[in-house]
Amino acid sequence: MLTGITVAITASRRATELASLITKFKGIPYLAPTVGIHAKQDIIDIKNFINKIVDENIDYAVFMTGPGVFSLMSTAKKLEMEKRLIEILKKTTVVARSMKPQSALAKFGIKTHLIPHENTVKGISDLLKSHTIAEKKIAIIWHGSYSTILRDDLYLAGARDIFEIYPYVYSLDLNYGGSKILDDMGFNYVSPNEAKVVKLMDDIINNGLVDAITFTSPPSVRDLFKVASKHKLKERLQLSLNKQVIIVSIGPSTSNALNENGIPVDVMPKVYRMGAMIKSLCDYLHQSDLLKKNSFNYKIHTNIRESIKS
Repeated sequence: MLTGITVAITASRRATELASLITKFKGIPYLAPTVGIHAKQDIIDIKNFINKIVDENIDYAVFMTGPGVFSLMSTAKKLEMEKRLIEILKKTTVVARSMKPQSALAKFGIKTHLIPHENTVKGISDLLKSHTIAEKKIAIIWHGSYSTILRDDLYLAGARDIFEIYPYVYSLDLNYGGSKILDDMGFNYVSPNEAKVVKLMDDIINNGLVDAITFTSPPSVRDLFKVASKHKLKERLQLSLNKQVIIVSIGPSTSNALNENGIPVDVMPKVYRMGAMIKSLCDYLHQSDLLKKNSFNYKIHTNIRESIKS
């Protein structure tokens, strides 16, 4: 259980769902989403990308995220190309970075053939290179953070052509297109707000009101530290997080982003899902004899955290 434990939530699109999980385990959710998405307004690039998938006889299609699936399909529908795109993808070896894009693809009747063991760029690269990609054509539908590493690795492994698109970018807010994507996906999301993020940092650094903080994506980490840098709070935030707050990551990519910002991870589930993440946090807390008590108050929170993290 999380009785009396305040758990900060940096996610946006599944913030209310995560808050419900924390409440179910008797914790206190603290909502301060750090990341939103901006859908691309100019659809020309996406149209050209869809044309390549339809016309180029691609061998693999890689989908990084669920929102990427919905964004691509939404644009294809506007262009009256959705039916043809789905037909082609049903004949293509489809790779999903995780179960999230797999689930989104299934809603369009598209089967996922491959999912990497590790849902990182390296994991996808290793997966594809374990198959025959020499002289193959590969389409990649990115999330909001583009990297050339995957493309370079696949070309070195002999891929013939690689077509890439990122239908949205990560941001500190949501534009109309980004909201539409999340609405279409059925998420009861919470829009990010910089003032709330600054208040979160103040409550971590100065008030000691946050016992644990959850991160469910690399952008949620990076945008927190962007705001921290903007307000000249980065070093103090790093110190407070490392000394006083339990750091909870949903998976390897998110943990890497935390490590890049000088924050070691305390809790990461073996199964990279929110329910497993919260259960792992409960298990972690129960490792401390201090947390076997039935109730807590803010006066002893700091001692509890320091005991756990020592």
